Amino acid sequence: MIIKYNLVRLLIILILVIIFPLVQKQWLNLYLFDINNFTIYKLLYYLSGLICPLLVIRNSLNHFTFYKFNKKKFNINIDINGKLLLIITLSILIILSLLFSSYVFINLRIIFNLFISDNTFLLDFEIDKQILFVVIMSILLLFNKIKVFIKKVSLLNFFIMSIIIWYLEINNIKLNDEFFIDFIKFENIYFVNIIFVLSIEIFYYLLSYISYGSYLSDWNLPRPEKKEFSTILYIVIFYFLIIIYYTLLF
Repeated sequence: MIIKYNLVRLLIILILVIIFPLVQKQWLNLYLFDINNFTIYKLLYYLSGLICPLLVIRNSLNHFTFYKFNKKKFNINIDINGKLLLIITLSILIILSLLFSSYVFINLRIIFNLFISDNTFLLDFEIDKQILFVVIMSILLLFNKIKVFIKKVSLLNFFIMSIIIWYLEINNIKLNDEFFIDFIKFENIYFVNIIFVLSIEIFYYLLSYISYGSYLSDWNLPRPEKKEFSTILYIVIFYFLIIIYYTLLF
């Protein structure tokens, strides 16, 4: 039943991401016919930029945030423990911390690029400070309430970044590429925004699994089954549909 429900939901989203860009383009065309006056189509087109970010946030909070897993009996012969569990845990914590810090930092660079002329301090974020931030963030992620809070901050960052990009697109404003990482340019910033939140979703799910219940306190992690990976598949499919939406829109 859970699988059927997810498939139906994904099918509905697929239909939405195919049809809605066509509707938005129609609103844009009608608005451009009378560009000098305020029209309902201008308002609809401007507000339509909120739909996709809100859909992502709603879906993430409802389906990709509060995970529950079936408790399994420990089997020392197949469970993950010892050094392997330590390596897995540290890797997930560090990667998730790096993703979160980089994601927020990129958004700050965009905001400062737009509204504040002196933003050189963002370019001088020394490596030792970055390492300290990642270490602190990794420790905080071990606490469930803080982990959920950081996830919500990531979604807020996604929403703000989406609205800023939508504003830039509508007003045909280009950002200076010197404020981006080498592989991040203004032309693909929509996709970078989605890839970041997708990556955070996946590693958040992995952290939720290894920290579920008493797994870490018992230092014994039941080896995941195929059904545990199905959620990752749904996460990937959902955000792939969002990428399709933006591809059709622009």
